[in-house]
Amino acid sequence: MKEVLLSLSLFSLAAIASAQDFSFAFEGDAKQRERLKELQGSDEPPALQVEGWMNSEPLSLDKLKGKVVVLDFWATWCGPCIRSIPKTNELMEKWGDKLVIIGICHPRGSDKMAAAAKKHGIKFPIAIDPQEKTDLSYMVNGYPDYFIIDQNGKLVVADCANDKVEAVVEKLLKQ
Repeated sequence: MKEVLLSLSLFSLAAIASAQDFSFAFEGDAKQRERLKELQGSDEPPALQVEGWMNSEPLSLDKLKGKVVVLDFWATWCGPCIRSIPKTNELMEKWGDKLVIIGICHPRGSDKMAAAAKKHGIKFPIAIDPQEKTDLSYMVNGYPDYFIIDQNGKLVVADCANDKVEAVVEKLLKQ
């Protein structure tokens, strides 16, 4: 019996030690994050309900397990979204096939998505969320908004602070 308890204790300690704390990257205070409590840490993040893919064939989260996935909710009319494109391209290029960044374009202004991709040099996969179903599933509340999924398919950061995306990706990929 002691051996079983010791094994369970060691297993619990190992699980705690391997669990990563990403609270440093959360956007908003506890009250603002309350809306995300069911989503944060989900082993099955909502499916992408998007169309009009550019720079990629259609992607699904199920088929991306084994890679870190960054969902970048953006809009063609959003200045901070456009300014973030070079940094997002650099992040994607730095980590190669270990990282997948998916830009999910807001439907308002999505008719300009192709022109924006060309003008601003978007190199990562982008698609349109035509009826905002994906935005609503992820409870997006601003643009850009980032959600980061680990290699096991777990949503480790729901609504990541814009300036913390790279730190989260690096923490996940350097383990």
